[in-house]
Amino acid sequence: MKKNALVYSLLLAMTIGTGFSFAKKSEAPAGPFQMGTVLKQIASIPMTTAEISAFMPEKKLLFVVGGENIMEVVDMADPSKPKKVNEVKLPGGASSVTVHGNLVAVSLLNNPEWKKGHVQVMRYNKDAEVLGLHELCFMPDMITFTPDGKNLLVACEGSPDESFSEDPEGGIGVLSIAFLKSAAANGKAWAKPQKTVVGFGSLDSLKLMAAGVRKTGVKSFAQSLEPEYITVAEDSKTAWISLQENNAIVKFDVAAKKILDVFPLGYVDHSMPGFGLDVQKNKAIEIKNYPLRGLRQPDGISSFTVNGMTFVLTANEGAPVNDYKAWTDVTTPMMLMQQGKLDSSVFNAGLLDELKNLTVSNLERCDVEPDKTANGKCPYMYSFGTRSISIFDGATGHLMWDSGDAFEKTIAKVAPDYFNWNSKKGKVKMDARSEDKGCEPENVTTGVVGEKRYAFAGLERTSGVAVFDVTDVENGNNPKIVDFYLNPSDRGPEGVLFISAEKSPNGQPLLVVGYEYSKTLAVYTVK
Repeated sequence: MKKNALVYSLLLAMTIGTGFSFAKKSEAPAGPFQMGTVLKQIASIPMTTAEISAFMPEKKLLFVVGGENIMEVVDMADPSKPKKVNEVKLPGGASSVTVHGNLVAVSLLNNPEWKKGHVQVMRYNKDAEVLGLHELCFMPDMITFTPDGKNLLVACEGSPDESFSEDPEGGIGVLSIAFLKSAAANGKAWAKPQKTVVGFGSLDSLKLMAAGVRKTGVKSFAQSLEPEYITVAEDSKTAWISLQENNAIVKFDVAAKKILDVFPLGYVDHSMPGFGLDVQKNKAIEIKNYPLRGLRQPDGISSFTVNGMTFVLTANEGAPVNDYKAWTDVTTPMMLMQQGKLDSSVFNAGLLDELKNLTVSNLERCDVEPDKTANGKCPYMYSFGTRSISIFDGATGHLMWDSGDAFEKTIAKVAPDYFNWNSKKGKVKMDARSEDKGCEPENVTTGVVGEKRYAFAGLERTSGVAVFDVTDVENGNNPKIVDFYLNPSDRGPEGVLFISAEKSPNGQPLLVVGYEYSKTLAVYTVK
């Protein structure tokens, strides 16, 4: 680390949480920056589509997509020298990719995106042989094979068009060849798999809304539910699907193709110690507590199973619905006060001035359940995202742990010049995102290295990768952040892929990260 960054780091270690703050200097050190030794970057290569990747161990190949009509194939025989070896044309913009054996499947968006999209299944030898192209559901997003290779699960997001005149129902798409004895080996079966889309029309909307599942938009409750990401248990029996805008997770029976439960994910109380945040864009680091409730609203999720218990991890990015002309759930603190929704004994003039530019929700109310107060006024506001990751019990939806303000405090110590910067634009403007979701945890995955189980979180706007030791969380041990790596040349982590030592081309555990903004693919060893 360069000298000026080290000085910043030492100052912050002594002063953070005391209310002391300072402005950054005009020139930012170039990095990279790191707090631990778990990750070691060994490669970074330019790509056309550097978002979501899937690895085929038998052929030592990585398949990469990112919204374009192509799938890039990368030779990973030497992970320190990854090399693009093929580019497969696709009949649509690819939103996600997954691999099982020598099979590759991609989810493909239509144009316009709100129309029904497709899933293309291919067998890959020296090139991609198309086994089937299947129209499935509206706006297919994340796709994954179940570990046994018998089912393809698709998060069918079903987002509306800009005017909400078209707002198709989302759902959980299933392409299945589970009826075959040797499903993964039989390519012909993927020409005509069983197709199912499980919708949300049968859910008890009033009960779920009272429990905290958010309804967005102007159409029905079922139309407002938008699946984003999927994780599947190791035994292939159960899946969990994030409903990002709705701040919930669906628990799903794969074989029965049935929704088992919907878990509202609640909020982080930013008024509590260890859960502070910086809410002002003033070129200073000020991590403080406020009467705010952060909606988790995860994008990427992951899971792991220990002693028969499955735990679900969530990357709590946040998702305001502000891309449409017809409807939004975004407002300002001043507007909420003018509408008489806030408790003025809490939100005095000084506090409102401090929070005046924060992005907050207009959807939650304190005159109805689940937030009803005695006077119908809110002693808190809801913000989008929590700038943290969480762990939930997959069986019950019970919150096990949340990382709180660990990301902001770590970035402040390790790379203060890049604290809450907006890496999407590539200009180093410290504190630029403090008023709007901060570092934005985008994705999370887990992996076992020796006797340790790690969780790896990609922070989209800050562009760092954080590593938590989640070993023995099932026994009540609190995870700890053990590494943080930020190379400002690699910006906007989207896909975070762990490759175990057993499947790795060089026998070492690897982490592959697709950086959406810089269009780079980075490879790290993990120890």
